[in-house]
Amino acid sequence: MSMLLKRRMFLRFAALLVPTCIALPSSQADAGDQVFASSNVTEMYLTMSAKQWDSLQPAAGFGGGPGFGGGRGFGGAPGGTGQPGEEKETPDADVHHNTFGVEFPWSSGDLEYQGQTYRNVGIRYKGNYTFMATSQSLKKSFKIDINRNVDDQKLDGMSMLNLHCGVSDPTMSRETLSYAFFREAGVPAPRTVFTKLFLTVPGKYDKELVGVYTMTEQVNKPFLKKHFGDSSGMLLKPEGLQGGPVWMDAGWKAYEEKYRPDNKPKADQKMRLISFTKLVSESSDEDFSSEIGSYLDIDAFLRFIAANALLSNLDSYLGYGHNYYLYLVPSTNKFVFIPWDLDLSMATWPAAGTPEQLVDLSIHHPHSGDNTLIDRLFSIAEHKERYVQILRELTEKKFTKERLFETLVPVERALEGPLAEEAKVIASRNTNRGQNGFGGFGPGPGFGGQFGQSMPPRRFIDERIESVTAQLAGKRDGFVPRPFGFPGR
Repeated sequence: MSMLLKRRMFLRFAALLVPTCIALPSSQADAGDQVFASSNVTEMYLTMSAKQWDSLQPAAGFGGGPGFGGGRGFGGAPGGTGQPGEEKETPDADVHHNTFGVEFPWSSGDLEYQGQTYRNVGIRYKGNYTFMATSQSLKKSFKIDINRNVDDQKLDGMSMLNLHCGVSDPTMSRETLSYAFFREAGVPAPRTVFTKLFLTVPGKYDKELVGVYTMTEQVNKPFLKKHFGDSSGMLLKPEGLQGGPVWMDAGWKAYEEKYRPDNKPKADQKMRLISFTKLVSESSDEDFSSEIGSYLDIDAFLRFIAANALLSNLDSYLGYGHNYYLYLVPSTNKFVFIPWDLDLSMATWPAAGTPEQLVDLSIHHPHSGDNTLIDRLFSIAEHKERYVQILRELTEKKFTKERLFETLVPVERALEGPLAEEAKVIASRNTNRGQNGFGGFGPGPGFGGQFGQSMPPRRFIDERIESVTAQLAGKRDGFVPRPFGFPGR
């Protein structure tokens, strides 16, 4: 037997001994493949010194509360206007400002996950209304930057982790179910996995169970490389662009503040965005119809809108004009939309309607108020017909009770024990989980969850499928969501 043959036989035999949980080299696997392949609830241990824990806390309180401005907090900036601000942060910034101007300082600590310890990781709070709803609770949402302080430190190839507390969803299943459906619908979307977070702060907590979290994949270079084959395009995370892309005749600075590039765009990428928004906002119907396909991946966009509509996800591009990423794909020079932050999907956005109204959301006008890009595309017969065709295909094969329950049932089973354990721990801490308003701010009792009532997933699936089926058959018009605002306005 030749030495070459012996070597091949040895390698084949050795491969059988390699545990399946071992991550493949980066050349053979994408970042996060090992982590997000787990169907179990994992465990994560965070250790911080008392000083690190103190430095994690927001630099100031909530100012005057939602909409009151003043102070450092709500109002978008110190002494703000009372209107939502824009999140502003560069990769090396020491402080992150959320939409309401609350300052989240970056702190640090050690993270243990699946037997591996990651030293000196960056840690900060995250969230807008989510943070408000959990202001009196230990269980808040976190962002963890694995290599913020240690170069090239990665967790399964990932440098950034998002831990979402799910305060608006007692079942903790809505976000996972919604992301899974986007992926099923052919829309590039983050993956999720559940984890229990334990916290140690000497003198305060000793491996204290903080709660169950949805760990959500970051939309960044590895994500873009996986889905588009190239991560060198311009990645944007718009905020507060209700009504769709807006042309700003005021130079790039205005775009930078509203469209919020995740990286440093090149000159031609900046001009591409400006030209795209001008076409959407200012062009004639004839020019729009003939040129939009050169700027926008129309089929991908229609699929993105269809998935949002089926999920009745109004805290999104369809509503306030946020919670999505916009990516300029290098190979096509066209824009695509990527969903983000789905904890208020499935008929849970009271600014646009009640759960009973939103579960009957119109498939033909799923957006709140006017949306220039959607309205102009839907006015072109071939694009509207394609949109309806996508809806029909999804409701026949993907958005079915059987298919959705294939995702939901395992999630419910996996979470049953951990959520019961969490409930006992939270009750023993005697803190407000945030179920009645914003931890003392906001609408208060009667709104439930994260200032919005929550419809159980099983009920949503049944009633949404019934509504969409009737609308596609022309037997029902569906609910047209009101323009952005709060109940009673």
